[in-house]
Amino acid sequence: MQIDDLLKEAKSVAIFGHVRPDGDCVGSTLGLYNYICDNYPTMKTRIFLERFPENYKILSNSNEINEFYNDEFGSFDLAFLLDSSTFDRVGANGECCIKAAKKTCNIDHHVSNPLNLCDVNYVDAKASSACEVLYFLLDPNKVSKATAECLYLGIVHDTGAFKFSSTGHKTMMVIGDLLEKGIDFTRIINETYYTRTYTQTLVTGYVMMSSKLALDGKVVYSYITPEDMDRYSVTPVELSSVIDTLREVTGTEVAIFLYPVNGDYKISLRSNYVVDVNKVAGVFGGGGHVRAAGASSKDSPEETIAKLLKVIQEQL
Repeated sequence: MQIDDLLKEAKSVAIFGHVRPDGDCVGSTLGLYNYICDNYPTMKTRIFLERFPENYKILSNSNEINEFYNDEFGSFDLAFLLDSSTFDRVGANGECCIKAAKKTCNIDHHVSNPLNLCDVNYVDAKASSACEVLYFLLDPNKVSKATAECLYLGIVHDTGAFKFSSTGHKTMMVIGDLLEKGIDFTRIINETYYTRTYTQTLVTGYVMMSSKLALDGKVVYSYITPEDMDRYSVTPVELSSVIDTLREVTGTEVAIFLYPVNGDYKISLRSNYVVDVNKVAGVFGGGGHVRAAGASSKDSPEETIAKLLKVIQEQL
């Protein structure tokens, strides 16, 4: 059963992603929303996503996104959950809506996904992104330029502009098909991946200046405190790309970045070749992918980093 088969059985659809949506989350959810709007214009379709970077709003219909689900939206025949492997990470207050829907569908690529979150589960841990998984569930002849641009953005971000090991043959096949739709790929990759605001540039510079090396230079780590965030007037949304800058330090295998979210510290982890950061995050109740994962900690940054280094050292 593909997406069109599911849609033929529904009159109303809700679409959700994970908390603190990244490029792949925004691209997959908005890509699916555009696909439905293009091909099923009379269907009641709603998309729910928490706040995300402003530069992603170059995508079509981004102004239709609702930041929070409540009872006023009612119930839905079909609810989609994209790019999330647990209900704990569902954003926009969506868990209750998803569980109340007549039918549910999970589309994901996390290796930690239990494969039974919803009634229908399309999960490919070998895929580069949720956008890649989604593309193969759509009718390629019914994918518009607007949908294609969303999927392209998601794949670009989750592959690190095609340099992460998750990039595969199927990934590039999808990219080729999306380019055939006439997408403005230059603008998407420049404005959403390679550029950042002046404030983001300042805070990234501060994080890099405060960074330290550990385990014989194999690990680079840094963190930011609530006071630092107030000083730079930044929110967690604006810190999403910092970890990838840390990852660029020559000679390192693992990058660690901690920042405060809702009273805890969010842990972002990246690795290059050896360390499985999904396993590292799992020690803290988190997860993700082999080379990119995350978790949360109630301990101080210093205590959390000490624990992380111990787990990473075991793998090294």
